[in-house]
Amino acid sequence: MKLKLLICFLIFFTGQLYGQTYEYLGLLKLPDSSLIPYKLDFKEIDGKIYGYSYTDLNGQHETKSKVVGRYDKKENLLEFREVELVYTKSNMAETSFCNVYFNGNMRRLNGKSKIEGKFKGYYDDLTSCINGELFMSAAEKIQKRNEKFQRKIDRTKRVPDSIKEKINLDKMFNRYAKNDLKGGEQLNILWEDQYLKLVIWDDGEVDGDQIDLTINGNRILNAYSPVSKKKEMILTLKDSVNTISLKAINLGKKPPNTAKIQFVDESGEIIDLASNLQLDEEVRFVFYKEKPKVKKP
Repeated sequence: MKLKLLICFLIFFTGQLYGQTYEYLGLLKLPDSSLIPYKLDFKEIDGKIYGYSYTDLNGQHETKSKVVGRYDKKENLLEFREVELVYTKSNMAETSFCNVYFNGNMRRLNGKSKIEGKFKGYYDDLTSCINGELFMSAAEKIQKRNEKFQRKIDRTKRVPDSIKEKINLDKMFNRYAKNDLKGGEQLNILWEDQYLKLVIWDDGEVDGDQIDLTINGNRILNAYSPVSKKKEMILTLKDSVNTISLKAINLGKKPPNTAKIQFVDESGEIIDLASNLQLDEEVRFVFYKEKPKVKKP
C-alpha cells in the first residue's frame, strides 16, 4: 500500500515539475472565410504556457512558431501569442509573417475542452495584420471520435468501397501527425547558432534506402543508408545563409525513400522532420542567421 502511494506521489510530483503537455488541432478562419489548418503543442507550468504552433501543417506554406501565454484556471481564461518564427516553407525573403494573438474563455485546460474564439494578428513590430476566428479541439478527443466514426463507415454495407476509401479519416488525421517533406520542397529555418547537431535515422522498416547529404554544395554523406540507430553529426554554419540538401539516390526494397531527421540547437531545442522521396528527388533546408527584412504589404 505504501509503495502504491509513493508511486502515485511521484507521478503527481513529476507532472507538477515538468508540466502537462497538450495538443490541439483545428482551423483558423479568415475574414474571406478561407480555412487554414492549425495545430498547438504546448506545456502548462504553474499557469504559464510554452510551446509551438503549426500553421498549414504539411501544406504549401507550413510554418512553425514559438508560442507563449498563460492560463488562469480561476477565471477560465486562456491567452497565447506567437512570438518567434522557427521555420517556414514560405519564401522567407518575400513574406511578412502575421503572428496569432488569442485571448478567450476556456472551461477547463484538461485536454478535453475546446479552444474557440476570435484572434488578432500582428506583425513583429506589433502593427495589426489580419484578424479571424480560431476553432480547436484536443487531438486525442478528435482521434477517438474519428476512430469511432471510421468503424461505423467500414461496417456499413450501404457505402461502396470506393467511397469508403475516400472517407479515410486516418489519412485526414495524419496530416496533423507529422511533418513529411516531399521532393522539391524547401524548409527555411531561422537559426542563430553557429553550430547544429544533425540526427538522421530510419524509424520504420530498414530496407536499404540511400541518400546523399550536402552542406553548401559540399557532400558530407555519400550513398548513406539510414538505419534504426541514430547517426549524429555536428555541422558548422559558416555563412549568413547555409543550405543542407538531402537527395534520394536509391529507394531500397520498399519505396518511397524515407528518413527521420532532427536539427538540434545548442540549447537542446529540436526541429523534428521526416522525408518522403522518390528516386532523385531532393529536399532543401535553408538556415538563416537573421530573419530577412521584408516590406509589409
